[in-house]
Amino acid sequence: MVTSLQKRKKKKRIAAIDLRIKAIILSLFVVSLSVTGQIVERPLPNTFNRSGGVRYARSQTSQTLATVNIPFWEDFSTSNLIPSVSKWSNSDNVRISNGLGRNAPTINVAVFDGVDVNGAPYDANSLINGATDSLVSQLIDLSTLGADQVDSVYLSFFWQLNGNGEIPDLEDSLVLQFKDALGQWQNVWSQVGGRENESDDFTQQLIQVPRNYFFDSFQFRFQSYSRLAGAFDTWLLDYIFLNDSRHANDIAHPDRALTRKPSFLIAPYSAMPTEQFFANPGRYLVETDAEFYNLNEFFQPIQFNTIVRETSGDTEIEILNNETIANPIPDGFERRTFTSPALNSNLLNVNADSLLLETTYFIRSGDNFLIEAIDPGVDTTFNQSVDYRLNDTVRVTTVIDDYLAYDDGDPDFAAGINQRGGQIAYAFFAEQRALLTHIDINFPFTQQAGEPIELLVWSDLDDNPESVLFQDSYSVIRPSSIGDLRAYALDTPVFVQDTFYIGFQQATNEFLAVGLDKNNDTGDKLFFNVSGDWRPNEFVRGSLMMRPRFDKEVADNFVPASQPSEVAPSVYPNPSNGRVFIAHSNIETLKVYDNWGTEGAYELTETTGGIYIDLSKNKKGIYLLKFSIGGDVFTKRIILNN
Repeated sequence: MVTSLQKRKKKKRIAAIDLRIKAIILSLFVVSLSVTGQIVERPLPNTFNRSGGVRYARSQTSQTLATVNIPFWEDFSTSNLIPSVSKWSNSDNVRISNGLGRNAPTINVAVFDGVDVNGAPYDANSLINGATDSLVSQLIDLSTLGADQVDSVYLSFFWQLNGNGEIPDLEDSLVLQFKDALGQWQNVWSQVGGRENESDDFTQQLIQVPRNYFFDSFQFRFQSYSRLAGAFDTWLLDYIFLNDSRHANDIAHPDRALTRKPSFLIAPYSAMPTEQFFANPGRYLVETDAEFYNLNEFFQPIQFNTIVRETSGDTEIEILNNETIANPIPDGFERRTFTSPALNSNLLNVNADSLLLETTYFIRSGDNFLIEAIDPGVDTTFNQSVDYRLNDTVRVTTVIDDYLAYDDGDPDFAAGINQRGGQIAYAFFAEQRALLTHIDINFPFTQQAGEPIELLVWSDLDDNPESVLFQDSYSVIRPSSIGDLRAYALDTPVFVQDTFYIGFQQATNEFLAVGLDKNNDTGDKLFFNVSGDWRPNEFVRGSLMMRPRFDKEVADNFVPASQPSEVAPSVYPNPSNGRVFIAHSNIETLKVYDNWGTEGAYELTETTGGIYIDLSKNKKGIYLLKFSIGGDVFTKRIILNN
């Protein structure tokens, strides 16, 4: 006879074996990644503090609680980066994205991605599942509800797993919890991950709030459970509505919404240099579109408008749709794309130094405040805390200035490779010959600051050394915000025309992440090299926040360097552990500068055929050697790894 104690011991042995198997599988996965190398996606950190560092998660007890009343309505359409603190007590544990949801009810969704506010695993050394991201409501006063409302209080919300992120496993889950009068969290709904539960649409869920929760400090919480060490799982949440006078089949909302940003006025870019655009505007100007969704069960006449303004001068350029009637009339729960003709380039100022062209789509659908009561023939009572018109307008700005970009300026994810010597290249097209002066890159993780990289510009991705137009060493610059693009100036600007590539080579095996916009997919223009051969990207969907810039002031004052009489001597090794050799015996002057322009320490030792420079007294980083030979000045960036 098997005792209960024996059963428990057997279960523990099975659990231990299962844990060891998972550990082996995970280690093999990590080894596989480090050996093969490829472009992969990772979640972003959530927030930054004002001093430019990551804001770490706060405990719930340290946060300010406020009391709100029903109706509680949140569609995140007016949220920026994190949910509103007026509705949520721990708003920095999840983030807001307009690019990760697929077929969302409204613009912007809340993202549960299984990593903490710094973008790191909750416990990198753990192999078990546990609580990860959470979103907790403010205190909600339900104490005033009458006996006639006992069975009519419901909480509804829309959820989606994966979207444009990473799919949760079957062992992962998203849970809804209610806090009872004793302060204990009670599970009232849960959803597991897995491919079989993936959908291109959001699913609406209705949960009744029982009478025992009708007190003055009720709260609800969405809690995700996943592997504490990753891999990073994505749950999406939208359109949360808690109110009385509802019923079990109350899935319709008197709301018509726009669900994403409009497309850009040009393609494939979101931004172009002025000269490049006006060299051939007809090649780039395209129709635009925005997406509409009817959250109600009834058909609804809709009029939509599209206006283009130049925002720096507050000038209306063109009305592309003026009270255009959606034909046929949108049915209940219908999703539809509204389109507008291409902008007329003749209306643009060709002599402008730059243009900020804002495209606005807005609809007229009869949306208003939430109706609380109707007294036939007398009056209608509205609740102004719920304004269904907030999600009726969307905007995007197309920039005509001095850079090329595919992204919209808002990272939704991050992408990169995790192999020393690995390279990423991003293809662009210059309509006419232009002087490339900077490469702007968003490295969103503050812990990456100071990492050494080699920036490169290529005319072609082949084995010809002459295809490398520029190569030099830099350090990753600390971002001031998640979407901050930092400028890396090319010491020697280079001319580009037709197809060219910008990118970098990393010097460590650490994952080096670049911000990734999920709204516009230009993954076909992305290439990587981890084994000596360039390969097209097949893994990442979106647009890297990496841009070539053509600074007009630098270009206007650019004087091509004269050919030096001396050939630049070899400087090696690079990277270095502290000692560098310059292969020339007649060095006249020498200066060493760190990445901020401060002179660094060094010692010289002359030897046959050149000099040794000892930089070991300096900190790890990028250093610039500036030396002269026969009147010619040479510079060389050195990566110091000591």
